[in-house]
Amino acid sequence: MKYQELSKIALDPYSTEKSIELLKLHGVSAPDSVIEQFYIDHNSNNRFLELYGDLSLHELKWELVEFDTTKFLKIGRNASFPDFLKEVSEDASHFEEVGEAVIDCREVVLNHWKMHGTWLSPPIFLDANVLGGKSSMPHLVEGHSRVGCLLGIQKYGIIPLADKHKVYWGFVHKGT
Repeated sequence: MKYQELSKIALDPYSTEKSIELLKLHGVSAPDSVIEQFYIDHNSNNRFLELYGDLSLHELKWELVEFDTTKFLKIGRNASFPDFLKEVSEDASHFEEVGEAVIDCREVVLNHWKMHGTWLSPPIFLDANVLGGKSSMPHLVEGHSRVGCLLGIQKYGIIPLADKHKVYWGFVHKGT
């Protein structure tokens, strides 16, 4: 099944759990969070269809891995929405005027950042070679606000960050 074919499946708009189960019945294998954030939430998004429409979901493998903070500095424009990523990262430049709301206005999210120096929910990345790019280069699929926030916090030194951050890493396993 290709990413562009997801929109043909009658997902339940009122139940993420039922939609996840339905996709699994269609042979989609991924962590529930990846299915929700990438396959369900964005399957009709034109930008996602342009970038990921030809991806074979059955070939993609997913792992929950940790990236060093420095790896995020290498993303550059290698994201679904690179301009938005940069915009979010620069929100941190307004810390003096806005305060901690530049991190997040939701108390539970803000407190998690302050206590753990990282996000609550891992963002989603693809190995860039899946899209024809350089192998092991991270391509940000979903989580631009989270990653942008991390980049801004790092750049402007707002709070201490963890050394490592969990992400969902999608890749195509060769040779099996």
